[in-house]
Amino acid sequence: MTDHDDSLDGQSLDAAVDRVAARTGDDPDAIRAALGRVTTDGIVRRDAVDDALAHVSKVVSTPETRVENAGMLIDDAREAAAAVAHLDTVAERLADFERRHEAVASRVDDLGDQLQSVIDLAESDDIYETAVEIRRLNAAANSAQHTADELGVDAEEFEAWVRNPDRRLHALDDDADAVTDFVEGVGETLDAVAAEDVDPAAVRFDATLRHRVARLLLADLRAEVEDLHAWPDPGPDDAHGAVDADALAALDDRLTDLEQRWQSLGDRFDAESEWRDRYGDRLADFEAALDDHSPPVDWGAVESLLGEYRPETEGAASA
Repeated sequence: MTDHDDSLDGQSLDAAVDRVAARTGDDPDAIRAALGRVTTDGIVRRDAVDDALAHVSKVVSTPETRVENAGMLIDDAREAAAAVAHLDTVAERLADFERRHEAVASRVDDLGDQLQSVIDLAESDDIYETAVEIRRLNAAANSAQHTADELGVDAEEFEAWVRNPDRRLHALDDDADAVTDFVEGVGETLDAVAAEDVDPAAVRFDATLRHRVARLLLADLRAEVEDLHAWPDPGPDDAHGAVDADALAALDDRLTDLEQRWQSLGDRFDAESEWRDRYGDRLADFEAALDDHSPPVDWGAVESLLGEYRPETEGAASA
């Protein structure tokens, strides 16, 4: 038993926070959050550690159930997609579900070992360190549960559009709206180069980054559309639905027009522009990072990557 932690038993939370902060140098807010889990009526109690352990044990058990549920939903999705699993966008999503499920299952397996470590630590009567580890374990379990729940929702949504591809067509039409706005924003950024209150090099670099991203997003949409063109009509035993040929043709035409608009923007970029002397290396790094993303594209991840590389430009249009 450590003297400093034994002394926390029976201390007010405020006094315990001050004592631990003086000893460890840890952030007082973080100390308070940890010790709050072993505090009863404003007093730090050794007995409250057992209650906190009982609670976190229940929290740790929940993600395992959610992972099992996500696995069943993935199985349902795979069964529904059996006759279209040869299509790239379908096969890649199923493979992604498997990778994500394996990863979160591994995280959940680790939670049991972490719980045992916290239980062992609690037996040492180190109240503060035990409280810290309980807090960390609680956060890890909640994070794993959220990840498993998110995976299950994605698998359900995937199964729904495999069974009814028209849902996917509507979603892709909305995506085309977003890419249209994105491409138009690139043009607006290029138009801003003539303004006196902007840095022309930064503005052109910003436009170039987003023009590159637009190419990837268009490729992603095109891959989805091409797979829908190859979508087989369902047989008697197939769970997947049929594609609306007219709606697909309309989306195809719209995407062709959008690709032409993107190409016309590319003609406005000067390969010898002076901005390359300033941003050429950064552009190369961005393009290398962008190469790690391929259809089906995680648009959120690409948007985050773009945000890391965009310059601070007052006159540039927002993405």
